[in-house]
Amino acid sequence: MAASRFETETYAADRFVESAGTILFRLSTREVCILHLLRRDEYILPKGRRNLGESRQTTAVRETTEETGIPCGLLSINLVSRLCPAIETDDLPDEARLFEDCCEPIAVQARRIGEGEIKLIWWFVAAVHEGEPVREHENHKFEVEFHGYDEVLERLTFRDDRQLVEKAVELVKSSVAGQESMI
Repeated sequence: MAASRFETETYAADRFVESAGTILFRLSTREVCILHLLRRDEYILPKGRRNLGESRQTTAVRETTEETGIPCGLLSINLVSRLCPAIETDDLPDEARLFEDCCEPIAVQARRIGEGEIKLIWWFVAAVHEGEPVREHENHKFEVEFHGYDEVLERLTFRDDRQLVEKAVELVKSSVAGQESMI
């Protein structure tokens, strides 16, 4: 029996956790939402675990809204991705291509959380539904804060989160070019 020429790791369903989160923008003020975990004094991005039968996109919005109390939705962006276009074709090369106005993940993180266990986190770009009422968030272990694009990079505790926000800011700026009121 032949082995794959690619390095492969397989995780059974009881050995992985799947989460989704957002880099949440308040476009009118050019700010990004972060959570301040009070007990550990850490600044992180909103995310949470996916429910059975729930799409990653739905998880990202639901978890962000639950954790922040802020109504939001995924933001359509222009994204270079290795996804396949939604067209039928026989010989489509496996390469990155530009997709305009899409709501797909901008990144996935893989965290080893135990021996033979992994956590996958799918990250999306979202925007506050401005003008809609904010409700109190469900967790009193953290505070919800908004910071400008540069300041948020100084606040975030983890390098990986800073890199995600840098990428998201770049994508938002390039996707809404010419619409200065949105960036």
